[in-house]
Amino acid sequence: MKKSHLIHLGWALVALVSFLLGSQFVDESRNATGTDTSSPGSASDAPGLSNRTVENEKGSSARSGRKRTADESSASNKPALSEARISQIGLDLRNARNPLDRRALFDQLLQGLTVENAKVMRAQIVHLDSESSEFRDFHYAWGAIAGQEAVLNGAETRERDMATTLAGWAGADPDAALAYFNGLSDEERKNNELKWGTAHGLADADPNLAVQFALAQHEGGDRDAGRLIDLAAREVLRSGDFADAAQWATTIPEGPMQAAAISRVSREYADENPVEASQWASTLPAGDGKNKALWNSFREWAGEDPEAAAGKLNSMNSSPERDSATYGYANRIAWEDPAAAIDWASTIANDNTRQRAIIDSARTFYRKDPEAAKQWLTTSGLNEKQQAEITRNRGRG
Repeated sequence: MKKSHLIHLGWALVALVSFLLGSQFVDESRNATGTDTSSPGSASDAPGLSNRTVENEKGSSARSGRKRTADESSASNKPALSEARISQIGLDLRNARNPLDRRALFDQLLQGLTVENAKVMRAQIVHLDSESSEFRDFHYAWGAIAGQEAVLNGAETRERDMATTLAGWAGADPDAALAYFNGLSDEERKNNELKWGTAHGLADADPNLAVQFALAQHEGGDRDAGRLIDLAAREVLRSGDFADAAQWATTIPEGPMQAAAISRVSREYADENPVEASQWASTLPAGDGKNKALWNSFREWAGEDPEAAAGKLNSMNSSPERDSATYGYANRIAWEDPAAAIDWASTIANDNTRQRAIIDSARTFYRKDPEAAKQWLTTSGLNEKQQAEITRNRGRG
């Protein structure tokens, strides 16, 4: 099983707690995204909630966006905690040194969370790093049961908690949370915390709701729209069924949003099975999405079986699709065999694509063997500006 599908065992405790709240909390590391920043159209993680997304319970009621009111949540069979007990748990939490003890104490608070005691509880965890999983989990849970009340409380605090509370609200009651967001002023809707919180929560409730949100943002000129739709793709990919995820991506209206979804799905699909991913990519309609899918699949295929991938490239007719596949292939082999990568890049038909591929491969060549790369540059035919782009010190980070 690939690393991108491993779930942190440490969050098993959170799943038990969140069942009582009507949602599961799952921590997702950045590495689990499988994002390749060198790939055309790759999406970085969303701000504010970048270290985690939250997965709602898998029952049909959760995916249909069933509304849960604060009264319903408060009336559930949660253990009643007095203020004195909450304060004592908070004190123990601050003094605990063992991380497992701290998590167990935090879970006691989360299990007893109600609309009525939420502010008292928050005072016991406000010392935590606002980027910690516990801080975010608390505010997501609060948003899920209190909705707008929790979100507005975040407007009065110094910590970055509005995004997570709004995500919790949108995950539990997507219609109400979306109505709240749409009712904000134009300036307020540009607030990254509110925008990303809404998007995350909608993706938790139903990825297709997140798609509609991203499409609306795109129509409004939001440059983050492609990254917003990436959240929906991540949720669909959680099932591990890449064929279904691939089919889902093609149901999005044609255009840049569909291309963004295809790009995300193809990265993970290619990471799992590059041959199948390349076969799927070849069936897509011509366009940016197909080109990105071929780039991703041939890049991964080159890592697993470069000879087979090269054989497939040699069987392809000259086309934008072959150019993209060749670019991905060259990008992958550049470190192991930069000369071969440059040779492959040189076979690309499109002038702009060929130039980018050669420069990328040559840049890797220069990082690996500066002297040999400098010698190659003297006969490369590249102009001074292109050579400067290759030799510019970009570091290894």
